[in-house]
Amino acid sequence: MKLSYGLGSIATTAGSIALLLASAACSSSTSGPSTGGGGSTVGEPPPAPTGASASTIAASHNYALHKLYLGDTDRTGATDGNAWKSFGYNLDGKVTTDSSTDVCQLAPGASKSNQVDGNSGIDNSFGSNIMQLILTVAPTASQTLNTDLQGGSFSIFTYVTGFNDAAGNKTTATGLKGVLLAGGKLVDDAGAPVTPTWDKNTNWPVLPDLVQGCTSTGGCPAGTDPVAKASVQFPSAFQTNGTFVNGTPAALTLSLSIGGQSLSLNIASAVITFDPAAPGSVTNGTIAGVLDTTELINGLRSVAGNISPSLCAGSAFDSIASSIQQASDIQLDNGKVANNAGSPCNAISIGLGFDSSEIAAPSEIAPGSPPAPSKCADAGTD
Repeated sequence: MKLSYGLGSIATTAGSIALLLASAACSSSTSGPSTGGGGSTVGEPPPAPTGASASTIAASHNYALHKLYLGDTDRTGATDGNAWKSFGYNLDGKVTTDSSTDVCQLAPGASKSNQVDGNSGIDNSFGSNIMQLILTVAPTASQTLNTDLQGGSFSIFTYVTGFNDAAGNKTTATGLKGVLLAGGKLVDDAGAPVTPTWDKNTNWPVLPDLVQGCTSTGGCPAGTDPVAKASVQFPSAFQTNGTFVNGTPAALTLSLSIGGQSLSLNIASAVITFDPAAPGSVTNGTIAGVLDTTELINGLRSVAGNISPSLCAGSAFDSIASSIQQASDIQLDNGKVANNAGSPCNAISIGLGFDSSEIAAPSEIAPGSPPAPSKCADAGTD
């Protein structure tokens, strides 16, 4: 899956280094998070319900993301240095403190605080470490990102069938299905920007690079159905106690637009959840997963010059790469999340929040567009 353009605004806002970037006496992580009400486990993704009936709801909804939480504010929008602790899920089954020793080995020079989990073991090093690097350079990065989002610069669409979005309902059902799509800048037929109304009057074309058989530069064959051909499908989705869950954790791709260049970040074991807010809207959305650190660094290296030509030089980028390496707090083992004592941490956990509103069903696909040339390619010719 590609969650396209969403965080790209941060790169522009934050400048040349933004994106390139139990008790204290315990000696080990808590073996598992505490148990919450209803038999669920606090911090962990909601499990599939057992013995539940299949949903009888035939209606589909296309929920478009209109608010994104990066971990520097709570869900009311209030700035909070600890807000990241509430975004994401406990992916490794541990509650890790800065004195835990039964976890993976941090990169050389990394502070032990980099391995600390959020509430009930939530894994979110992106929020606690990477986001802090961004905010050092651009304190208003989140506000700028959401201003662009609400103005129609991009969105992420969750098209689901069988979901009950009545306010406050506690529906539990299996047999839901869905797909994930995304939209770039919303424009009219003349190419002028359009501000979305965030209702069914908004018909937002999807990006071709989220659709099978299409490319970001060449677009899609005529007649392509974006829902049927969506790259990411949720065939085993369910609703439990009101919450939508995408089902089996999936391998997704977060695609950032940096200086016109596309940066694709693979997210392993990704979980997507949200709650009904009212008919036509959902809230408490969560995207949680794990990024391979080496892939993140290599991907950023390929587009760094489009953020600032000064980053074309190896030494300038190397210090940024070192900071990212030190944010590694978890492991990927053949695409599965792990956290084994003594083995090097090779991945970065991530947790994002969102709210969405229902727009028109996806029916159009935006044309492809060529990528911007790499500024590093011309760095030695000026």
